[in-house]
This record gives sequence, C-alpha cells and structure tokens, in this order.
Amino acid sequence: MYIEKEIPIYDFVCAISETVDLVSPVLNSHHKKTAYFSYRIAREMGLPDDEIQDIVLASMLHDIGAFSIGERKKALVFQSSEIEMKGHALLGYKLLKNFAPLEEPARMIKYHHASYNRLNSDIPLGSYIIHLADRTCVLFDEDREVLVQVPEALKKIFKKKDVFHPDAIAALERLSRLEYFWVEAFSPTFSDDKLQKLLSSKNIIGLETLRNFAKMIAQIIDFRSRFTATHSSGVAAVAMDLASISGFSEDECRLMEIAGYLHDLGKLAVPNNILEKKGKLNDEEFSAIKKHTYYTHAILSRINGLEDLASWAAHHHERHDGNGYPFHITGSNFTIPARVMAVADILTALTEDRPYRRGMEKEQAVGTLFNMAGNGVVDKCVVDLVNRNFLRVNDVRIRAQEKAGREYVNFHQANRQLYNTGAI
Repeated sequence: MYIEKEIPIYDFVCAISETVDLVSPVLNSHHKKTAYFSYRIAREMGLPDDEIQDIVLASMLHDIGAFSIGERKKALVFQSSEIEMKGHALLGYKLLKNFAPLEEPARMIKYHHASYNRLNSDIPLGSYIIHLADRTCVLFDEDREVLVQVPEALKKIFKKKDVFHPDAIAALERLSRLEYFWVEAFSPTFSDDKLQKLLSSKNIIGLETLRNFAKMIAQIIDFRSRFTATHSSGVAAVAMDLASISGFSEDECRLMEIAGYLHDLGKLAVPNNILEKKGKLNDEEFSAIKKHTYYTHAILSRINGLEDLASWAAHHHERHDGNGYPFHITGSNFTIPARVMAVADILTALTEDRPYRRGMEKEQAVGTLFNMAGNGVVDKCVVDLVNRNFLRVNDVRIRAQEKAGREYVNFHQANRQLYNTGAI
C-alpha cells in the first residue's frame, strides 16, 4: 500500500535534467552547471531564497524544449542569435507552464535567451540571470584547465555586456575574482548539496500532483517524435486499467498510471534520428535503444518514495523467462506490476497507429501476445486478462491516445503558427 508523503521536486528535476544531457557527451551536465552559475549570481545579487529557488529549477530545465542533438549543440555556441534560440525556449515554456510548481520557472525559460531590455517588464529577472549563466558556461572547454580560460571568457562576456542585465554582469564580475567559483563550477566532484538544500522546501505532495508531473514528463518524452507522440499516454491508460481488473488497490492503480507515463523516461537519452528511423535498427542503434530502460530505472530509483514504481516502470522489456533486458530478472524479482506494465507496453505498441503503419485489430494483437507468452516473453495470466477484457482495455487506450493526439497536434500547430508569423 502506498503511503502518501512529500516527494522532493529537486529529485525529479535533477534526474530529468541529467537524462536530457545524456543525449550527447558534449552536453556533459550543462544544465546543472548553468544552475550553479545562476545560483551563485542570484545569491551575489542578494535575491530572496524563493526567487533563487525558481531560478535554479528553470536553469536545470532551460533547454528542455530543444528536442534534437542539433538544437542542443546549437545552444552551446556562444554567438548563436536570440532569434535562433527563441524557438526551443518557447517550446520549453509550453511544456512546463501548466504544472503549477514550475509555472514561474517556465516563464523564466521562455525568455532565457532574451537580450536585456529595461523597458520590457514582461521578462523576469531570473531569465536574464539564466541567460548570462548559460552563455558563460558554454565558453569553457572542459578538456583544458578552467582557470586559464577565465580571462578570455570574461573578455567575450564583457564585449557583449549590453545584452546582459547590468546587475547580473556586476555580480559575475565580483565572483570572477574568486578562483574557487570557477573550479567548483567545473569540478567533476562538484556536489549539488547547496542546490538540493535550497530546494528542500519545494515538494511534490500527493498522488494527484505526482500524476500531473508524470503526465508533463510524458509529453516531453513523446512530443520529441511523431512516431511516439501518444505512446506513453496509451501505456499509462492500459496499465492502470489492467491493474484495476487485476484487483490492485485504488492507489496502486494510480501509481501504475504514473509508472506508465514514466516508463520511457530513459528515451530522453536516445537521439531523435534513432527514435524516428523507419527501417530496421542496426546493432549500434538497437544498443542505444536498449539503454533507455536502464536509465529509466536509474533515474526513478534515486527519487525518495518511488523505489517500487521505478521497477514497475523500468522492467517493461524484461521477459518472463529471464531473457529480457537490461537486468535479466526472473522469478519474484519480476513483480506482477512490472509484468502488467510489460504487457501494457506491448499491447499499446501493437494496437496504436503509427505514421508508417496501422495498429492491429483484436485477433492479430491478442494472437501475437499469446505467441509471446508461449515463447516465455510475457506472463500468460496477464495475456488471458487482456483477451477477456480486450474491448474495454482497448477502448481506454484509444480514448487516452486520442486526447494525447489532440494535445500533440495543438502543441505543434501553435508552434508552426508562431514560426510563420515570425514570433519565433
């Protein structure tokens, strides 16, 4: 039985931030380093803790709207123009703005590449701080000694000082005289205890808030690719319904829905060109895909209060005979919720429409599942459950994915309109 308690939002945001940075080695904890610079600049400016909290959260997710490796790498170029960067900033804002604890950080993300304009009162001070922190961070080559690079980095920053907030620039100038400031920012042993302590009062409380957060993350996962635009929503709906039919408690059913939303969290570390490949994956590409379940488990298991949910979500490619991946679990380690999740993932993949093929009807989908059960891939008891309740379960999936599909279309139509009008 799940006991409702506070779950730290920092754990979630840090995990997602680190996962997104895994998509390319050149990113190398870029979000967290930007958060460190933002934190120190904001603290040096004397801002109150609640404002610094939002600045740190925004910094840790500031490039969440850059869906491709190309976009992320472009964001690491110091001279990139505000117009080039505005697109992913706006997408990040739209993904996060409806989740109440991140409403203010979302506004900061929206403007985090905006040049300083004292006449524009719509731009939060935090956006200007993140802009300076981000541009400072990208100037450093981690293969070289950090302190040797400081004079040249500052020279470039101050050459363009008019685009940065003057108070933020002044704070950075004062901090720049402290060698430890630079060493700590780029140290491989850098501890984020300060940031974690700062955000300790911000918590996700209760299942409903947790569900809303998980659904937001599912959109970040799924909206990267038209091939998977509604997949997590379908898996979440099927997993929750199968859990209900199986006799799970109400709280356990809700947790299964949340696990479904988060089951592909590790795909944030997989390049888009692999996710969107129409043909058969080669060995290297398939190896990249297989890592996503490990990352899902690693991310979720480090969040206090979600240890069980981590295995429910991450074991969806394990097999009933122990030949799945990445852990090759067997017996009682392959828990009933995880077995249900594995079937929910496969059933959703078989029956959902993809841009390159239609989903299967009942006879073909259930037949495929029974063949898989006979080969030791999935639990036959769960497949029997699907067979007896297919129309109900499939209807739940369809309605959930139709809703998610409308959200996906509206999201990207709005973006195209903004591009066409020159707003981004």
